[in-house]
Amino acid sequence: MVRTKLMAVIALAGALVATSPAWAGEPGEVGMLSLRMGIGAREAAMGGAGVAVSEGAAAVFWNPANNALRQGKTDLLLQHQRYLGQFNHEAVAVSHRAGGGVVGLLFSGFYGDELVRRGDDEVGIPQGTFRPYDLTFGVSYARAFGERFAAGVTAKFLYETIDLYSDSGLAFDVSLSHKALIEGLVFGASLTNMGSQMNLRAEPFDLPAAARIGAAWTPVTPMLKGRLTMAADAVFPNDTAEKIHLGTEYRLMGEFALRAGTRLNYENQGLTAGAGFRTGRLGVDYAFEESKVAGLDDGHKFSLVLAW
Repeated sequence: MVRTKLMAVIALAGALVATSPAWAGEPGEVGMLSLRMGIGAREAAMGGAGVAVSEGAAAVFWNPANNALRQGKTDLLLQHQRYLGQFNHEAVAVSHRAGGGVVGLLFSGFYGDELVRRGDDEVGIPQGTFRPYDLTFGVSYARAFGERFAAGVTAKFLYETIDLYSDSGLAFDVSLSHKALIEGLVFGASLTNMGSQMNLRAEPFDLPAAARIGAAWTPVTPMLKGRLTMAADAVFPNDTAEKIHLGTEYRLMGEFALRAGTRLNYENQGLTAGAGFRTGRLGVDYAFEESKVAGLDDGHKFSLVLAW
């Protein structure tokens, strides 16, 4: 039985890799890129390597199947992020164990600073202001099949508006999680943002779909005592080349953790770092995300977690 489940995970991982050349497009062909912005400052500080390491409410975004293999009952996450000095990203996520599975809810709002609307004439006379924004509402369900294998699915309602133009759509995610026979090693995989095109001003665009495979390892040696976690994700977007996300977390004490990471094969993103603190049912996390674009600010992400 264990061998059968492990082979299923390997087969899906191979399928995810195989799909990347088939759906690769050109830069600029996809829209609503806010769907790729992760939820949870812990995962952000670890370089965005979240498909195998995420847990609790943050896993509703990264991989809901992870929660089906853990003992948590209910998690709530609240997030605020200032992005590039021009945008805000707010999110609320909830994970709750119900019956034989785990239900997740996600709300995400991404909006820019107020912009001036100008006419199409050569002078470009101001004609008022507008604020572009994206909204995402998601519902997920994950279930374990034995002690080492779990699968999840997410449905998302999407809405985007830019000035006088708006559209809505649906997207779906599927995910897998597998606890390896090596203690402390977890594999994860996902296909995200699969859906039909959206349309703004008679200009249709695809959603930012991606395949992701990853692993997270927490050594349980007497020296480390489960304090160190290392994670790595390989991401295959439908509009750009493959990406690598690497991250690590070290828990100095049971309550305090330091984190760092990097993102490879990106022109505009670089190093990440952060810290987290837990006390009882409350957790607070912070992440710094480097921007390599001249004139644009680095990112700062904060999240508050409640578990009960």
